[in-house]
Amino acid sequence: MRLSKRTEYGLRAIVQLARLWPAHYVQSRDLSKQEELPNKFLESILLALRRGGFLESKVGSGGGYRLTKAPKDIRVGDVIRRLEGRLSARDDETPQERSPGEIAVHLINQRLTDATDKVLDNITLEELIEDINARSNGQQEMYYI
Repeated sequence: MRLSKRTEYGLRAIVQLARLWPAHYVQSRDLSKQEELPNKFLESILLALRRGGFLESKVGSGGGYRLTKAPKDIRVGDVIRRLEGRLSARDDETPQERSPGEIAVHLINQRLTDATDKVLDNITLEELIEDINARSNGQQEMYYI
């Protein structure tokens, strides 16, 4: 089970926005540069997230995108479902009383899908950022002028 590029890029962008929340609107081209993502593709992803109620946008000077809610109120599972649909181990329908082995594989895939949903629905953007900060051992990026 892998995330699509659309979902991967969307998560990368929304994490950057969550790190800056609530103070800043960020332009898509700046997000694109920070995460080294194709700007046109990123724009369509940000639009989908805005339509899903995760982002708001502002036009003009000082404009761009920002989260509509605090990172603690946004679940990673909701973001992924907006961009990807429901993650599933496989897209199999329930076998029509086929072999016991096929039914077993279907049941295992269903349990994997349910477990994935449960894990993703228990992670907020805030928790994800805390984990990122802990993993980076408190090292901040340095910018030189």
